[in-house]
Amino acid sequence: MSMRLKLTILLALLFFASIGNAVFTFILEGQVENKLAWVIHTHEVINQSEKLLSTMTDAETGQRGFLLTGDAAYLEPYHHGLTYTEETIQKLMTLTEDNPVQHERLSSINLLIKNKFSELKQTITLVSDDEKHGVEKAIEIVKQNSGKKYMDDIRTHLMELNSEELILLEIRKGDFREYRAYITTLIGIEILFFIFLAIITSLFVNNNLFHPLKLLLKSTSKMEKGERQKIEDILPNDEMGYLLSKFYQMSEKVYEKTELLSYKAHHDELTGLYNRTGLGKEINDSIIDLNEGGGKLAVLFIDLNKFKQFNDTLGHEVGDAILKETAERLENAVRSDDVVFRHGGDEFVVLIKNIHDAQHIENVVKKIIKQFEYSMVLDDKSIEILLSIGIAIAPDDSVNGDEVLRFSDVAMYAAKNDKTCNHRFFDRSMLRRSGDNTPEDSTA
Repeated sequence: MSMRLKLTILLALLFFASIGNAVFTFILEGQVENKLAWVIHTHEVINQSEKLLSTMTDAETGQRGFLLTGDAAYLEPYHHGLTYTEETIQKLMTLTEDNPVQHERLSSINLLIKNKFSELKQTITLVSDDEKHGVEKAIEIVKQNSGKKYMDDIRTHLMELNSEELILLEIRKGDFREYRAYITTLIGIEILFFIFLAIITSLFVNNNLFHPLKLLLKSTSKMEKGERQKIEDILPNDEMGYLLSKFYQMSEKVYEKTELLSYKAHHDELTGLYNRTGLGKEINDSIIDLNEGGGKLAVLFIDLNKFKQFNDTLGHEVGDAILKETAERLENAVRSDDVVFRHGGDEFVVLIKNIHDAQHIENVVKKIIKQFEYSMVLDDKSIEILLSIGIAIAPDDSVNGDEVLRFSDVAMYAAKNDKTCNHRFFDRSMLRRSGDNTPEDSTA
């Protein structure tokens, strides 16, 4: 076989190996992105189901407040809940189009929601039309507990929906990790493959080109000097080094892309804070740490007052700027051990760890409020950012992570309705005022 043919075969092998490697890596990268998209999709279903229950609870809270006080201002959460419940159920129906079982379950939930809102509307209409006797009639309807049964059935169906989605989430996370493992394995195999090609190429070029050329030059020089000929066979292989550097650049690109996708799955794109994906786990892990090291955990549920008004009047760009400014100020107000999450919309959650008494929490809250004492200036406009903060403490209020988060949310609404202060600590009387049926010993 001629030298030219050998060199052509070697170059063709290197060319097709490089192209094949790039194509195969691109395909696997696309698969990883697809798997991650399903993970994010499942998270979205779970988030929307939690939002659905939250908006239903808001609507019921508004109805109860109106029945008890006759103040039409309490109907705002009801109308808000009615609007957002319809939007959320439609989003869930769209998200679960690929899952007939979940789709059917959502149809049942939708029917229960219509029945629940029908009952809420009936009681509100009675009070609105007949201030004297309407309240008594409305309360009689409430005492029949049909509304409670609707809510219990809705919660049950949503728990079943979430349970199935959590199972899907673990499966899809497993698929995502499996494909990442495939890429890692592929990189290892490719390294070995290119090392093998490097050795072959080095031996080929050395034996068939550089070594004979070097021998010829040295032999010519020694012949001119009348010296005895010697054979030397140590040659560099810079060409293979170049090929290997290209391979490493491609593998580094795949790694950086995977890391970026993983970051996006757990962080809020606008503010850079953690999103609500890992909030429940972080709270539960912190509570477990309390059992080992003592101390307390404070969960601060923070809502921006009048944010919707800013968004509607000044535009979404201003709203986004307010959210980013809020995130920055919250991070500046807490310690490095504490964690700030964007819960969604204009809601934030702060986990204050390793505390020992309520005064410590008060100090942290004061520090947060101090961060918002000065207005935000944007395009020569002064915007005052006002907060409503609800605080729940583990293990004082509960040792259940979901309950602690919910209690902080309840306390936040109490703070929002309290004109005398901007933060409230959770106490169980808030549950009775909000119509929550959580038993008194739920922390046991």
